[in-house]
Amino acid sequence: MDNLSHNTSRGGEKVVSADVSNANSGEKTLNVLVIRGSFASLGGAERELLTVLRAWGERWQVSVATLGLTEGAMELAQELDVKWICPQKPIELPTDSISEIRGRASKFATKAWKKLAAQNNSLIAAINNADAIHISVCRGSLEILPLIPKNKPIHYHCLEPPRWLYEDVLHKEVDGKPKRPMWLTNFIFSKQRRIDRKLVRDLLARHGSAISGNSHHIQENLGKFYNIEVDPNLANGEPAQRDNRGRCKGASVLMHVVDISDWPLEPDDKEINAQLSPKPDRPYVVTVGRIGWVKGTWETLHSLSGTGLGLAQVGGGSTEDKQKITAEAKRIGVPIWTMPRLSQAALRKLVRGAVAMVSHAHGEPFGLTPIEAMAIGIPALFVDEGGFHWTMKDANSGLLIERAPLRAEAYDAITKDWHQAYQMAQNQEIRKEWADAGRPHVEGKFTLNVQADALERLLKDCIHHAEEQ
Repeated sequence: MDNLSHNTSRGGEKVVSADVSNANSGEKTLNVLVIRGSFASLGGAERELLTVLRAWGERWQVSVATLGLTEGAMELAQELDVKWICPQKPIELPTDSISEIRGRASKFATKAWKKLAAQNNSLIAAINNADAIHISVCRGSLEILPLIPKNKPIHYHCLEPPRWLYEDVLHKEVDGKPKRPMWLTNFIFSKQRRIDRKLVRDLLARHGSAISGNSHHIQENLGKFYNIEVDPNLANGEPAQRDNRGRCKGASVLMHVVDISDWPLEPDDKEINAQLSPKPDRPYVVTVGRIGWVKGTWETLHSLSGTGLGLAQVGGGSTEDKQKITAEAKRIGVPIWTMPRLSQAALRKLVRGAVAMVSHAHGEPFGLTPIEAMAIGIPALFVDEGGFHWTMKDANSGLLIERAPLRAEAYDAITKDWHQAYQMAQNQEIRKEWADAGRPHVEGKFTLNVQADALERLLKDCIHHAEEQ
């Protein structure tokens, strides 16, 4: 099988081709077009999509259209059995202050999709030939809608409504102080919010369309921000109700997953030989995510005060935020090691050697990190909020703990709960008990095939209701 076997240039458009196998013999293979505005940031959402495409490419005939396929994303996509449709040069949407106020990025993205379609017919052909279209939330994703026929089935995986538009956590400094007055933030993004809501309304006005969050927490937010129905009892991949014209009335849930093969129980040679820089030189916990208030880095650091444990932070951050968190760590006497993004082998090595995986992230949409920790038997200690609650609530592995008040002292009751959790995570009997329960929890709910099955149910529901009209 030739995976990403060749690149061809056609009128300024880059097309990467691959053979496709039929995983479901005896049944027509679905032709699925995946849309994502960009892979440029290559954060958790992009990496998760690149991971699940492994299973999708084996099960369906898959094409992926994007305005921004960077070299880093291409490196991770080398083993994928999919066809890529994208510009020769990744397109960057405007993010300057004036563009934010005027909502220029949306218009820019709409024009970019039309330009890509005009340069060659591969995009339009992929749209027309697709049995269903799967749109992954991102700046510039929904702006492709004008190119898609009204009767084409569409599933919109809204991993999270754009958080910078609807929540304040991205508009705070690393220590929780607002970057600017909140009234000003609300004003700056008011036009973008209107544009985003209109795009979602236009999507859901189509029969055979659907919208899903990546957790029941995000499902709830979809209802709140877009004024649609929410049934919290819907299972993963269970379609929401529709009206008599086949239009979706509410939000579904399509959970994130991991490739369990990326998290083996025993270290392989790549992991053993992986180099960590800086390398922790005393017991530590790991937190994953770019340094910032939204990821709870400051609060995780403070939760360690007086425990004798250090903090290994993975995911980089601005120079200013690194300086702030390092200075605060020194002030409260907590060792800290700040690291950039790591290779999979290096990340496994760091996590496997940790006392625990920890996060105080604010309103985390889903939270892959507790799943990754449980997969290799490392204690997962997470704030009982957002997607973390739904990921871990019935795992019988690790702990969900309340958030301590900002700048809480060591004698605070909730801070004591965190200190007790860190002690439990160092108890070998408890670690084994959690490890024995953790991996089966992951294997039963959060694997590639589990998600592919769930998405297929949602796509077939979209197809069914589009065909009825």
